Amino acid sequence: MPELPEVENLRRYLISEAVPGLSVVSVDVAAARTIRTPSVEDFVLGLSGRRVVEIGRRAKYIDVALDRGHLVLHMGMTGSLRVSSGDDEPLRFAHTLFHLDDGRRIELNDPRKWASVWLVDRFEDALPNIGPEPLDMSFTPEEFAQRVSRRRSPIKAVLLDQAVIAGVGNIYADEALLRAGISPSRRAHRISEQRLSRLLDEIRNSLARAINYIGDNPLDDGRPFVVDAFDDRMQILRKPGSVCPQCGAVLKTKVIGGRTAYFCGGCQGGCCGRDARNTQFSALHLWDDWAPDDCLVPFRARGDNRRGDVEQLLKVLDVVSGAVGQQIGV
Repeated sequence: MPELPEVENLRRYLISEAVPGLSVVSVDVAAARTIRTPSVEDFVLGLSGRRVVEIGRRAKYIDVALDRGHLVLHMGMTGSLRVSSGDDEPLRFAHTLFHLDDGRRIELNDPRKWASVWLVDRFEDALPNIGPEPLDMSFTPEEFAQRVSRRRSPIKAVLLDQAVIAGVGNIYADEALLRAGISPSRRAHRISEQRLSRLLDEIRNSLARAINYIGDNPLDDGRPFVVDAFDDRMQILRKPGSVCPQCGAVLKTKVIGGRTAYFCGGCQGGCCGRDARNTQFSALHLWDDWAPDDCLVPFRARGDNRRGDVEQLLKVLDVVSGAVGQQIGV
């Protein structure tokens, strides 16, 4: 599935192909369900003649700002874009073609037909309720910690909730958690603000490296490639037998929130994984953690204050021991 780094590179690709400044002459739509709003007929008529002013992005959504309104694109699970000449044979699954006034066209290629396209007055009209952008530096660690700490779900599931933080996908959530030494099973509200700040840093690092790697390694025709689970350019594949790039141990897997997490039981074990701060991972790595979220190992924590957890545990033990004492008459 195209994630934030792939979508950002699609945006840059359209700009490098000098699409801004061109006008849409006509549109061919072969898969009607791709057009979310308005109707297919109104979409084709409404888009024809409009000029592309600039191309932006928010999370996994491409914003093609027009002289009137916005063309919004979401790649779904298998969508991609290609700028081609009028003489080129369209790609096999190019279900929507945007013909431009310089004789070229933009092809929306989508084998599963899960991509979505909107023609709206405002960019925000096409967006669901999504959280802040992780690469927006005005999004502070304090705000990130506040948003995450409200949730009692496993941290991996929270990172994939686009209403909490927008644009973090399965692959990059696993990478960031490994680099931060946090188990994907760890309950979000039980992670310290210090460690959440570190996690935000690693999310940004993982996304930035992926953006650069994808941009530096285009396909033969210049298009950015889309990372999938079995891409052999990854140092770690999402398949049985993959190893941790830090310690060499075989990675474990666990289904969290309906998505498979890859993690290292050693580097992310329990509440406190090893310090992965100085390790160097490429943009395309996958991993996960398995330890139970209620594991308390305060004497193994590195740079992370577990006193609150320990005090809470001692209070619980006091209550339990008192109740048992009353039952047996002690």
